[in-house]
Amino acid sequence: MAVPDYNIVCDSREQLPLWKSGVVIKRLDVGDYSIEGLEEEICIERKSLCDLFSTLGSGHKRFKAELERAKSLKYFAIVVDGTLTACVNKDFTGANYSQMKGHVIASIMFTLHVKYGIPIFFTSGRSESKTLIRNLFKAYIRCHVEKNHL
Repeated sequence: MAVPDYNIVCDSREQLPLWKSGVVIKRLDVGDYSIEGLEEEICIERKSLCDLFSTLGSGHKRFKAELERAKSLKYFAIVVDGTLTACVNKDFTGANYSQMKGHVIASIMFTLHVKYGIPIFFTSGRSESKTLIRNLFKAYIRCHVEKNHL
């Protein structure tokens, strides 16, 4: 079954967008990426490993508020541009700027998943994150949008 055409929305505050063109740029209340017209239903939060450590350290309060806002969505996930091994071993550019331990960050992520049901995806990097997000959007459309129009 072919997925109907859709436009990806990128939050206007996204520092290093995965897509340089072909996306709609606008402010999202939650997350970094969504589907145009479905911004109140689905959002994906994307983090580099460096940003993840910062967010779960000094930015924890702001991130918790974002997770609260995400509760109203039908689907919300976090995509991390880096492997779980790189996270645990703090093997990434900028790791030395955080005093957080990698195993603590991983533990927090698993707690978010188990306690709040938030899917967490670690990837090999930006390219895989881009592919993953696009496939999550296609799956969402197949499961939630097409069946409502049949």
